[in-house]
Parts: sequence; structure tokens; C-alpha cells
Amino acid sequence: MKIRILLKYFFYIILIILISFLLPRIIPGSPLSYNHSDTYILNQSLPEDTFNAFREYYAPNEPVYKQLYIYIKNLLRLDLGYSFHYRLPVAQLIKGRLPWTIILASLSLIISTFIAIKFGIRASLNNKNSKLKIGFMLGIQSIPTFLIAVLIQGLLAYRLKIFPAWGAYTPGIEFFTSEFYIDVIKHIALPMLTLILCEIPGIYILAYNSAKKIKKENYVTMAYYLNIDENKINKKYILKNIIPEILGKLNIQVIYAITGSLFVESIFSYPGLGQLLKNAASSRDYPLIQGLLLLTCFYGLIVSLVFEIILKKNALKY
Repeated sequence: MKIRILLKYFFYIILIILISFLLPRIIPGSPLSYNHSDTYILNQSLPEDTFNAFREYYAPNEPVYKQLYIYIKNLLRLDLGYSFHYRLPVAQLIKGRLPWTIILASLSLIISTFIAIKFGIRASLNNKNSKLKIGFMLGIQSIPTFLIAVLIQGLLAYRLKIFPAWGAYTPGIEFFTSEFYIDVIKHIALPMLTLILCEIPGIYILAYNSAKKIKKENYVTMAYYLNIDENKINKKYILKNIIPEILGKLNIQVIYAITGSLFVESIFSYPGLGQLLKNAASSRDYPLIQGLLLLTCFYGLIVSLVFEIILKKNALKY
């Protein structure tokens, strides 16, 4: 079973690599449509060394099969090309920004998951105002992420001036001191709050519906009839049996935690991958855009693979 899963994801990886290789070569107006004598790409006058790095990486004048060989060889070396805008290797740029995105996304996911599961299960066990709570969650879920980010930024940063409106730390502050860490916490507060508000509704509704369904099962009804302690019923009979469904949802949420943070980072000018993608798109930095999209695709595949293996093991236990 594991071999079949691994083969499936290996096929997905090959498919992503082929698509990322072919798209810039078949889309009219891409950088690869220029010849070796051009140094004017995407409305930018490039220095000779930058254009040479681009030409060496993509080898547009070589046969297609050789271009594919060079492309795969570069990917295996984690070489994602050379940025037009920053004049630096794409892998180096991503490496510098990735930790900020990981911190923001992981903290928001952990906090939102804990809150959503706890209060979702509690709402399902206590019918008081449950429909009102679900309606409220659906209302929040329907609001676009960027709109929530703008509202939070406008209220808490610009109007009330409680938290900084942009960045990850105050320019000029001394790094790795107590003041620096406090400053980082203040700057991460608003983008993290935005992600938490956007992530809670989906997990909350799933936990609520799953617990509601399990609560109607015969073995739970019998447990109540036998006067088993309610806390024991909640933990051993309800929570334990909604774990597979919650894991299935968390698969999507873990992927969304990174992809959703990309939009939030661009609004708060947080120096993660989202801000990097925004700058790459505005400057039409094709190699950097391609590198970020490749990273996002591979991240999604890895998350899906890990959760699929976990769910398979969990299904065998039950």
C-alpha cells in the first residue's frame, strides 16, 4: 500500500516538473522566447552577467531534450535559477524568507486548530445557541482573507495604534536581544491574528459536525445510558472517533496555512514568501515566480503524502 502511494506521488512530482518546464517554453512572450543576443527581457534592461546566468540556467538555444536534462539536474541541486529583480540566486532568496513564513503559518495553524476543535466539540455537546455559533462561523468563512487583513490592519494598527502595521521588526533595532524578540512578537501579531480568524471556521464546523454525528451513534447512547462519566465519553468515545475526519481536514488547513499566509504577508509587508512573490510579480521576475510556485507545489505534495500515510495507518487501527 505504501509503495502504491509513493509511486502515485512520484508521478505527481514528474508531472509538476514537466509542466513547469513546458509552460515557459510554449507561452508567447515568456523570457525563453528571446535569443542569446538579447539583454532586454520583460521590459527590463539586464546587465550582461544577469542575462548570462539566465541563459546558462535555461539554455534556450539547446535542443528541448537537453534543456530538460539541464533543468532536472539544476532542480536536483536545488538550483532554481537567478532572479532578475534582486540579482541573486532564487534559492538563496527563498532560503532567507522561508523561516518568517514558517513561523507565521505554523503558529497560526497550531493556535487556530486548538481553539476550533475545543470549542467546536463543546458547541456540539451543548445545544445552546449552536445554530447561532455555526452561522457566525460561516459568516467569517465567507469573508475574503485580504479583506479581514485590511480591516484588522486599519483598526488595530492605524486607528488604535496598538500594533505595528507592517514589517517583521523595527528597522535599526539590534538583533537577537530581548527588545528585538518583543518587537518581532508585536509585528507578527496582526498577520497571525488574520490567519487565525480565517482558519478557525473550517476546523470548527468540521469538529462540530463530526462530534454531532458521533454523539448519535449507538455506542455513545449506550455509554450515556450506563451513566459513564461525561468527560470519559467525550474523550474516549467522541474525540477519539473524530480524529480521522479532523486529520483529513487538517491536510487542507496545513496547505492553506502557507498559501494563505502568502496573501496576508503581502498586505502587512511581512518579509516572508508572500512579500517576495508580490515583489516578483510586480517586477515581472519570471525565475523567482517560477521558483516560488514550484516550492508551493512540492510543499502541497509533501503535506498530502504525510497525511495520507497517517490516515492509512489510523484506518488500519480502527
